[in-house]
Amino acid sequence: MSLRIIGGIAKGTPLHVPKKTVVRPALSRMRAAIFSSLGDWIEGRNVLDLFAGSGSLGIEALSRGASSCTFVDLSKECIDCISNNLKKAHLEGNLILMDVFKFLQKNKEKFELVFASPPYIKVSKPVDSSSLLSLVHQNIDSEGLFVWEFYSKNILRLPDFWVIHWEKTIGETKVWILKPLF
Repeated sequence: MSLRIIGGIAKGTPLHVPKKTVVRPALSRMRAAIFSSLGDWIEGRNVLDLFAGSGSLGIEALSRGASSCTFVDLSKECIDCISNNLKKAHLEGNLILMDVFKFLQKNKEKFELVFASPPYIKVSKPVDSSSLLSLVHQNIDSEGLFVWEFYSKNILRLPDFWVIHWEKTIGETKVWILKPLF
């Protein structure tokens, strides 16, 4: 799979995808739409990339001026891949090999921008995402944004403490940019 950084100081840098794990990196079209929506707002922001996979979302954010990015993934292969991708792009990040839910429970830092692209089941029925949404809410700055990627046919219930700021569907993938309510 050919994957490249599409904007910022590392534009055009090729990114590798882990071979042995099931990773679904954000499509270039979807990343372009997300970052077009975020615009200059991303500059200077503290970013968290959950279920980071290849790191494409967090690395794109760093390339476009985010001040820092913490990448969390349970797969050592993914963390190694992100490390190599960061080196190729001449960028730095904080890499954490840990279950995302455990990280969110232990973390004390607030992030201004959170990405989550969890593995998803392709079903057209209700999906329980309450744990993820609650934990991200506890880890996000009051003025922050949560970019959540999921299967477009999932039926999701959004808790009262989130509001949809932006949404986009491309193929089987849907993205919501959510604002927290406190």
